[in-house]
Amino acid sequence: MRKFLFFLLCTVTSYLLASCEKEEHLDGKGDKPLVDTPKDTIQEEFLLKWDTFIDDSNDNGEIFIGTQYLGIQGWSHLATPPYIYIGAVFPESTFTTTFDKEIVGKKKPIYLTFDFPDPYITSMETVKGSEYLQKIKEAISSKEYQSYTSPQRPHIVKFAELKSLSNIESCFPYNKDFGNTLKKIALQEFNVENIKSLCIGEVIFKGFTTSMDVPSNGLFINEPTSSEKLIYIRSLTYGVSAYFIVASEAPYKEVLTAFKDSFMDDYNNPKGVLHNSKIILLTTSDINQEAEVKATFNDLNNFLKNPFMGGNIYGYPIYCTGFYVKNNKIFTRES
Repeated sequence: MRKFLFFLLCTVTSYLLASCEKEEHLDGKGDKPLVDTPKDTIQEEFLLKWDTFIDDSNDNGEIFIGTQYLGIQGWSHLATPPYIYIGAVFPESTFTTTFDKEIVGKKKPIYLTFDFPDPYITSMETVKGSEYLQKIKEAISSKEYQSYTSPQRPHIVKFAELKSLSNIESCFPYNKDFGNTLKKIALQEFNVENIKSLCIGEVIFKGFTTSMDVPSNGLFINEPTSSEKLIYIRSLTYGVSAYFIVASEAPYKEVLTAFKDSFMDDYNNPKGVLHNSKIILLTTSDINQEAEVKATFNDLNNFLKNPFMGGNIYGYPIYCTGFYVKNNKIFTRES
């Protein structure tokens, strides 16, 4: 289990690190510290390059929305989770972006399936958000939910070399304010004078999925007219996430090796690479999508050991699938 956690961490830092911008410059010569980039120097474009340790995602039509609406507790960047639920309908222009301008025509009853080992199936007679929330409460109070165990293996673990704190913003293309706030936290907490490497990590745990049957005779009783194509949410997958930045006096590859082998042993070793390294950790477990700010490797270890808090939480929507109302064809971001 311990090996697995370290393995997981290695991927996490890779994932976030790869997509960021620059604020302090690491010139890549191994022993030279990060320094401010001269204002008159033309910088090469930063390209995100992940070192992936675990990636169980697949091309099945699920769209990742796990970072788009995150906020950060105690900072000015507030969470903006949209009001989404199974059967909610939106115009194509807002689907998986703002999720606003919901189409609220009267719909036919639908069946919901919670994919526990012993699936929980129920009907939603009135298809609206308040009814869906009630169905979730019933599902997690059901005997079928007792057969469900929150996963302890991460769904995704990635690491990436950041090179500059300015690159953090580009790690979150769908929520740049989140990245900018994380950069501000790092600038406040890190002393960059002796830093030789910056790495960013992502860890995602994937929980249960709720889905509806495809309506063979249409979702609406009377289909509304619209100038845009309409898309309904067919499934939502819940999960929890962690994003962190590690500032170290050691090169990036040595930091990765420390995570891969046993990051807590390395951290507790006075001669370890991570012993004098600093970490900023953001964990999001709550449906409100407000990330908690933490600052120790012990916090990261605790999250990896118990991401769903012993089953007391089920997370927030990290994936969704959408289908066109007109023909029940699956929606993709490129469509």
